[in-house]
Amino acid sequence: MVMSNSPSPTGFTQNLAQNLAQALLLEQVRFIKQQLLQPENKTYIRNFISQSYRHADQILLKDIIQLEQLNAVVEKYAFKLNLGADILEFIGFVAQKTHKFSVNSHTILHDLLSDESFELWLFKILELEQLKDYIQDNLQHNPQIQHVSLQLANQILESNTPWLNQLRQYNSKQSNIGSKVLSFIQDQQQNIELKLEQQLATAIRKQVSQIILLPSEDLADIATYIWDEVKQHSLKEMLSQVESIDFEEFFILVYETWKELRQTDFMQALILNVVAAFYEYFGEYSLQALLHSVGLNENDLFIEADRFIPYCLGALDTHNLLDDIIQSLIAPFYHNQATQQFIENYLASNKSIE
Repeated sequence: MVMSNSPSPTGFTQNLAQNLAQALLLEQVRFIKQQLLQPENKTYIRNFISQSYRHADQILLKDIIQLEQLNAVVEKYAFKLNLGADILEFIGFVAQKTHKFSVNSHTILHDLLSDESFELWLFKILELEQLKDYIQDNLQHNPQIQHVSLQLANQILESNTPWLNQLRQYNSKQSNIGSKVLSFIQDQQQNIELKLEQQLATAIRKQVSQIILLPSEDLADIATYIWDEVKQHSLKEMLSQVESIDFEEFFILVYETWKELRQTDFMQALILNVVAAFYEYFGEYSLQALLHSVGLNENDLFIEADRFIPYCLGALDTHNLLDDIIQSLIAPFYHNQATQQFIENYLASNKSIE
């Protein structure tokens, strides 16, 4: 008896199903890629955006995200995430660029802040009467402020009495009556200077306190006078005394301060409280309403899609990545055993009909 080497009908149908599935996969990849890359054919992407936008009117924020999930995201990225060395270096690089751009700018302060905006901020600050009382009380009783005022008084005294500096530093190696008299004078001078510093520091705090407690109208006149004096100064004038390294260190200092501040119980509780308030307020909003609340509509989505997507897709295709990306999304369906079994059954049923 001669054995046939031809595949069984079942095996033949199975191979045909696998081949057909692979052919359909490649054809679908080709079709989707063609739809995505044709610049004159924006229907494919626009239909996706339009469908998403229309259905977004039916989905509430609270339906797709829970408060616990929001809190988890905030805790990870606000409380725990540390910037890498590359980002910190980038911050320094940007700071230097910002300084270079600003220090060569002839833009004046008045171009950045109008008189109307200055007055709005000024009068709003002057309305905070309780804050004025708090600052005034601290000026008189806060140990840190007292220490700072003493340092300031010391600097004022030293800078305005250079003729005493030699006397402060003079050191006689002799032990005669003249050197003893000099030593006595130096001791008395130090006591006198210390009392002067204390009195000057007290006077400084008192004067600042009196200025703060002036009527709002007087404070407004003082602030407006100062503003009129500085508003015509250019950024170049104001920043010419600041080095780029100072700018860089400032930005790094802000980040380092934030890293420390975000670990405090108060700051973490405050941020989570803001997140909870956001969720409480917008939880009943639909996704479409959320877009409207920030001033976006369907046409804005179309504009931004047309702005970015064609360029991104073109770059992926140039690097021969687009086919693989599309295929990775749809290939599991065609490689699935159930799909191939469905095709095999379909082919077998049609063959039996023939």
